[in-house]
Amino acid sequence: MKFSDLGRGARIELAKMAKQLGMKFIGYNPAAQQVSLEHQGKGVTYALEEFVAHYQKAWPSA
Repeated sequence: MKFSDLGRGARIELAKMAKQLGMKFIGYNPAAQQVSLEHQGKGVTYALEEFVAHYQKAWPSA
């Protein structure tokens, strides 16, 4: 599954998802399909698919 860069709207949605998971959104790299987040003061980078899967597992109604 490959996500395209949908611009600011995609970044806003990713930021909302991160906030609901207790993380802070830092950025999205569409070329590498990665999401950068801050969790407990540390920067982490997830593959976009992995981040979305984790979100869907935590918030199944979304």
